[in-house]
Amino acid sequence: MSYTLIGSIRSPFVRICRLFMMQNSIPFEFKVLNFLDDPKDAAELAKESPINRVPILEADGQKIFDSRVIINYLIKKHNLKPLSIEDENRVSVAYSCLDTALTLFQMKKDGFDLNHKGFFISRQHQRIPQNLIYLDSWMRDLSSSKKEDWNFASMTLYSFLFWAHAREIFDVNAYPACRDFLEKFSNCTGVQETTFTYK
Repeated sequence: MSYTLIGSIRSPFVRICRLFMMQNSIPFEFKVLNFLDDPKDAAELAKESPINRVPILEADGQKIFDSRVIINYLIKKHNLKPLSIEDENRVSVAYSCLDTALTLFQMKKDGFDLNHKGFFISRQHQRIPQNLIYLDSWMRDLSSSKKEDWNFASMTLYSFLFWAHAREIFDVNAYPACRDFLEKFSNCTGVQETTFTYK
């Protein structure tokens, strides 16, 4: 089985897939599309995916869109341990954080005032802290010395925290548990290989 993962180096959703495949020793070719900076890559992405988003996994003669669908496909294809309902919920919460952070980042890039007290922006600012309350005790109990603790859920949380902090959307230093989590898992499989400087 050969896989080609299509995506950008900076995308947290692509990073989740790369981390998961590295951790589970699933070989893949990584095709980089720098669609934010290169018009040719942007045009190629639009041809590759009807939703015009990364990642895309080429497998079994087909294209699979969306990081969560890709991970679930790989779990079934390689007979990996399915996620528990608790971990599925944690992934959903971490994805909520990522989606919220991405929305705020795009608004900031387009010149919106993120300190505006309107309903929508205020709701986005509230969502991430509320989500992290849900994840707090689980996050604190994780150990980088346990292979099973570096999984889809923790990889998603790591990718969110790293990306949102680097993009100055969320300050992990204001949340000691988040800061400690990043430090604790900074040397896990794939982390250094997928780290990218955003500035």
